[in-house]
Amino acid sequence: MRPTSSLTWLSFITGATVMASEMAASRLMAPYFGSSTPVWAALISLVLGGLALGAHLGGRVADRSGRLTPLLSALCLSALALAMLPFLARALLPGATAAVLGGRPMEGLGRVALLMVVAMPPLLVLGAVGPYVLRVGLAGVESAGAHAGRLSSASTVGSITGTLLAAFVVLPLLGTARTMALFAAVLGLTASWHLGWRWRLPAVGVPMVALALGAHALPRAPKAVDVAESPYAFIQVVKDDHGTRSLVFDEGYAVQSVHRPGLPVRGEVFGHYLLVPAMAQTAPRAPRVLVLGLGAGTSARGLRETYPGVEVVGVELDAEVVRLGRAHFDLPSEVEVHVGDARAFLASDTRQYDVILVDAFRFPYVPFHLTTREFAAAVAARLKPGGVACFNVGRYAQERAVVEAVGATLATVFPEVRAADARNHSNTLLFAGAPGLAERLAARTASLPTSLRPLAERVAGELKPVPAGEPLTDDRAPVELLTDAILLRALSSGEKLQ
Repeated sequence: MRPTSSLTWLSFITGATVMASEMAASRLMAPYFGSSTPVWAALISLVLGGLALGAHLGGRVADRSGRLTPLLSALCLSALALAMLPFLARALLPGATAAVLGGRPMEGLGRVALLMVVAMPPLLVLGAVGPYVLRVGLAGVESAGAHAGRLSSASTVGSITGTLLAAFVVLPLLGTARTMALFAAVLGLTASWHLGWRWRLPAVGVPMVALALGAHALPRAPKAVDVAESPYAFIQVVKDDHGTRSLVFDEGYAVQSVHRPGLPVRGEVFGHYLLVPAMAQTAPRAPRVLVLGLGAGTSARGLRETYPGVEVVGVELDAEVVRLGRAHFDLPSEVEVHVGDARAFLASDTRQYDVILVDAFRFPYVPFHLTTREFAAAVAARLKPGGVACFNVGRYAQERAVVEAVGATLATVFPEVRAADARNHSNTLLFAGAPGLAERLAARTASLPTSLRPLAERVAGELKPVPAGEPLTDDRAPVELLTDAILLRALSSGEKLQ
C-alpha cells in the first residue's frame, strides 16, 4: 500500500472514522451522563489527547520501521475495538451513573476510567496515521511539501465527510452502535486490503456482526415500552406497575412528560403550569397558551382538561418526542405543534398569547440561550397586555444560584417576578407578568377544579420575590458553570442526587 493514492485514501478514511466515532461516542455517553457542554468538552479533550499522543508515538515508530504493515495491522485491531466499544459501554456505564447519583463518585469515575482505557488504544493508532503515512510516503515523492499537504487535506476532508455523514445520515438511520460498527468496518476493510484474508476476515467480520447486533447495545430500561434515538437525545418511554407512562431522556434522572390513563394531569410541576392562566390580568375562559418545550404534551393535555376551549400552541425541538407523545401520551390532536427551536419560533411568530410556558429544562442544565435578557424580552413581546410567563428552572435542594440568576434576568424585563418551589422535585417555577400575581391567583382559586385548589392556595401563599442581581445576556450567560458548581458541591459532600 505504498502508492500515493493509497496513502491519501487511508488518510481520508482515518479522518472520517475519527470524527464519526467522536459524534457517535457523544451519543454513547448521553444515556448515562447527558449531552451538556461539559460532557462534550471532556469527550473532545479525551479524543484530542489520544490523537496527539498517537501522532507523537506514530512518528517515532515510522522512523524506526519504515514499513506500513505494522500500522495496517494496528488499524485492523483498532477497528475491532471501536466496533465493540458500545457493548462495553452498556456493561460499565449504567453502574457509573448509579454510583454518581448515589453519592459514590469515585466508583463511577473508576468505571468511566476503565472504558477510557479500552478506548485509548484505537485513538493512539488513529492519531499515528498522519505522521506514519507521511514518513512512509516520502521515499516515493519528489516534493515533501506537496505530499504532506495532500495527506493533510485528505484527512481534513475525511473528517468533514465523517461528521456530516454521521450527523445527518448514519446516526439518524442506524443509531449509535451501528454507526460505530459501520465506520469500524470501513476502516478495517481499508487497513486489511493489502494484508490478506487472515486479517480481513476479523477486521471486517467482527464490525459487521456488531452492526447486526447494534440494537442490543441500547441501554433499555427494564420497563421501557419504547425507545428512540434522535439527533438530540436517547429517549425512553417507561411504564410502571400502575400503568403510568413516563418520558425520560439520556441518563434518565428526570421525567420530562407523564401520562396516567384515565386521570387528570396533576403533580407538582405540571400542576403549577395549570395555575398560570389564573394569574393573568384578563383570566380568559379560553386563553391562548404557547408552550416552549412541549415534550410529549403533558402540560398541553392538562390545559385542555382545565380550560375548555383553550388554544394551545406547542414548540418542541425534537420530532421524535412529538411522535412518542402522540403514540404513548395522548398528545391532543387539537394542539398546534411546531418542531424547532424556541427562540427561532418566537422570532418568526407574530401572534400574542395570554400565557407562555417555558419548559426547556433538562436536568441538570437549562439551555443558556433560553435564560438571557434577550430571550426574556422576546417572550414579553409575544404576551398580550396583562399576560403571564412561567419559566421552569432547575435547582438542587436549596442551591439556588441558577434560579436566582434567571430570576434577576427576568426582573429586568417584567414588572413583577415571583418564585415558587415544586415540592419533592428539583424545580423552581418563576412567574413573570403584571404586578399582583399572587393576589389574582388567590382571588380565582375558587374557579379552578377542586383537585387543583389546594395547590393554588399553597402557591398563592408561597410566591416570593426574586433577589436582584446581574442579568444573564446572550454575550455572557454562565448557567452551565453555575450548575457545575452546584453538582460538584453535592458530589463532594457524598450526598445522593436523587
